[in-house]
Amino acid sequence: MHQSESSNKMDGPTDNRSSAIPRKELETWVTNAASGSREYQKRIYEILASRVYRVIRKIVGTNNADDVMQDFVIQLFAKLGQFRFESSLETWAHRMAVNQSLQYLRKSIREDQRVRKVAFSTTMSENPKIQRQADDAEVLHLAMEQISGEQRAILHMKEIEGLGYEDIADALGIPEGTVGSRLNKARKDLRTSLIHLGWEV
Repeated sequence: MHQSESSNKMDGPTDNRSSAIPRKELETWVTNAASGSREYQKRIYEILASRVYRVIRKIVGTNNADDVMQDFVIQLFAKLGQFRFESSLETWAHRMAVNQSLQYLRKSIREDQRVRKVAFSTTMSENPKIQRQADDAEVLHLAMEQISGEQRAILHMKEIEGLGYEDIADALGIPEGTVGSRLNKARKDLRTSLIHLGWEV
């Protein structure tokens, strides 16, 4: 699918649209789409695109959402044959979108760290302040790697994207009432990891 297609369909309803399609008919859609039928891939895409894009955008931010959406679409049709109708198609795709988004965050953290190292490498030895900044970035990166993917996502959405509890709950598919406790646990675990790595917090 072209990105312009996904962008044009992002504000639709979040209902489980596949539930309105008879089971046998949906099985035909999934089978044909998994076999490479562009027509049926388009039908599946139109059912899922709006909700999935909102989930991705909430986790990785608006600037990165299109890239992750493209990766999601590739993975969707590569794995669609594994869908066994044990949940709704939307729920299955939602989990995939969350996982895809978390993978992107992990990758972006690693990429950002490499860029920082290259940027600082020519001036580190001459500027102790820059050296400390690079060391702090390295320690934070290591600490973030030691907490769970969901914890990284919650911290990213709250501290970087500035999302509220309702949006975070919707993106991760968890009750809104548990977001606060999980956010506090993520902050506590990150702090513990930083202390273990020798960072004064």
